[in-house]
Amino acid sequence: MVRAAIRQLNDRDVRQRRRAVRKLFELNDSTAIDAFIPLLDDSDEWFREKALLAIQKWASMKDLELAERLASSQKVEERVLASKIAPRIGKSSKKILEKLSNDSDHLVKQNAWKVRLQEDGSSIREAMEIDETGVRVLALEKIEKMELIDEEMIKIALKDKSARIRKKAVSILIARPELNTSGEYDKIIIDIAENDKNAQINAIIMLIESGRESKLIREEIPEWIEQQNPQLVRAVVKSLKNKDWKSMNYLITAIFNSSNEKLISGVLRRNNSIEANEFRKEILQDGKRSDVLRARIIEDLFGKKQDDEELMQIVTNLQHSKSESISNSAQMFIKSID
Repeated sequence: MVRAAIRQLNDRDVRQRRRAVRKLFELNDSTAIDAFIPLLDDSDEWFREKALLAIQKWASMKDLELAERLASSQKVEERVLASKIAPRIGKSSKKILEKLSNDSDHLVKQNAWKVRLQEDGSSIREAMEIDETGVRVLALEKIEKMELIDEEMIKIALKDKSARIRKKAVSILIARPELNTSGEYDKIIIDIAENDKNAQINAIIMLIESGRESKLIREEIPEWIEQQNPQLVRAVVKSLKNKDWKSMNYLITAIFNSSNEKLISGVLRRNNSIEANEFRKEILQDGKRSDVLRARIIEDLFGKKQDDEELMQIVTNLQHSKSESISNSAQMFIKSID
């Protein structure tokens, strides 16, 4: 059946030729690969695309000559294909990939580096020196998956000219906190948090999640948490979820001393800890706090009877507040737990 389908590839009727291509893919016999090579130069784009797919699917160690031909092609898609099949042809793949990783076309170079880094982690340092940002991102993605990380590469990435690279490096430190237990990166991260809008949120979250209290961090935290940026608010709330507030008292205090009401209500929401209730009681009794914030805190309690008797009494008393929004919220809370 394979031979019959291969013969049909030369049929004058294009419909028969297409049927033959589909049949060969259905049979999935790698010996058919040679029959597809001439289709790389077919005038019909459909057949050229199928030829590329067939070679990618069936190329093996015996196809060194084909890989070299593709690597020297004038067509970008064929050079990209050469990088994809290179690992299957054994030791000769190194030479092909090195050639393609210096290609003038961005797509070819990127694909070649992707394969090189997948096959050989020793080329990471070289990749980090490549001008194309995409290649350096690939290098960092390789670093991220390694059990033992070269910390020098992280330091280089944190000072990279590309915000995308700096942001990625910070993300790696967030995922691998053991790399910064000594706080050696803190000064660089604080600089990013202050001056790099693209990586700022990641940098702030990393410093928060580190749990460290240094003079530098303590001085900057109040200014950062005053920002009304919704993304930052969501990120801070998420990072504090299920955290022990006692271990980061300086940060929690800074949040509740801030004017960022969305952040305050966000960190309190669904937090039933003793510490959270203490802050609730303090805010609900503070007439200097906005009616909106106090009402919102009450609304977050709807349907949940509180074990904290003092908190229950405070909300009960607020039914008689001069503020209509606070009074209504308190009354609705009492009704919701009856």
